[in-house]
Amino acid sequence: MEFLYGKKVEERIINNFEERLHKLKITPNIAVLAIKGSQSSEIYMRNIEKNCKKYGIGFNILVANDENEFKDNFNKIKGDKSITGIMFQQPLAKEVNDLINEIPFKKDIEGIGIENMGKLFLGKKDAIIPCTSKAVMEMLDFYNIELEGKKVAILGRSNTVGKPLIPQLLEKNATVTICHSKTKNIQDELKNSDIVIIAIGRANFLKKEMIKENSIIIDVGINTFEGKVCGDVDFEDVKGYVKAITPVPGGIGIVTNALLIDNIIKSVE
Repeated sequence: MEFLYGKKVEERIINNFEERLHKLKITPNIAVLAIKGSQSSEIYMRNIEKNCKKYGIGFNILVANDENEFKDNFNKIKGDKSITGIMFQQPLAKEVNDLINEIPFKKDIEGIGIENMGKLFLGKKDAIIPCTSKAVMEMLDFYNIELEGKKVAILGRSNTVGKPLIPQLLEKNATVTICHSKTKNIQDELKNSDIVIIAIGRANFLKKEMIKENSIIIDVGINTFEGKVCGDVDFEDVKGYVKAITPVPGGIGIVTNALLIDNIIKSVE
C-alpha cells in the first residue's frame, strides 16, 4: 500500500512562489471575513495568516459579531483597491454566504463565486479554482495516477470540493460519479470505482467493505475523533486493502494550504 503524502506535492507547488511574487507590481493583500464562532475556524484562519506572512502577503481579518456586522465589513472592503483577494470563513448562513457572488472574480481567491465556477465548468484557463479540489488533482498528478478511462466516485457535493472536481476530472477523461446523502446504494457505486474521493466530514465513515480491493482513496476529510485528528476514512480498517491512500493529517490539507497562496498570487497576476 502506497501513502500519498502531501509534503512533496507542496514543495513542487511553492517552488516558484518567490519568483512570481518578485515579478508582481503590487504586493498581494487579502481580507478574510468571518463571524465569531468555532475555535477550529479561528485556528484555520491563523494558519492562513502564518502562511501569508511567510511570503510577505498582507493579511487582514475582520471578525463580525453577527450577520449584519459581517455585511457592513464586506461593504467596506469589496471595492477597496488595496485589497487584492477576499475570502469568507465558513460555515455561514446562506443569506450572508451569497455575498460571495459580489466579490470581483479576480479577487475571489477561493474560486467559488459564480463567475469563477462558470469559467471552470467551461474550461477557461483564467478560472481561479477552489484550492481543495485543485489539491486533489495535484496529488493525483504528482503520483502519476492515471485518470483516463478510470471510474472515479466522489462522496460529497460541496462547492469547494465535490462540484468543482467534476469538470477537472472530466478534463482528464475520467468517468465521474458523484454521491451524496440522498444517493441510494452508495456501496454499489463505490464497489464499482477505481478511485474514491471522500469529503463529507464524517470521521471514519468509509470502511473496507464499502470499496473495491486495490482501489485508490483520496481522503479530504479532517475530523477530531477521541482527541485525535482523522479523516473520513477508517484508516485502520482499509489499511493493506487499498492500493494507495492519502493520510490524515499529512495529505490533502498541506497541499490545499499551498494552493491558497497560489490562488492569492494568481489573483494579482
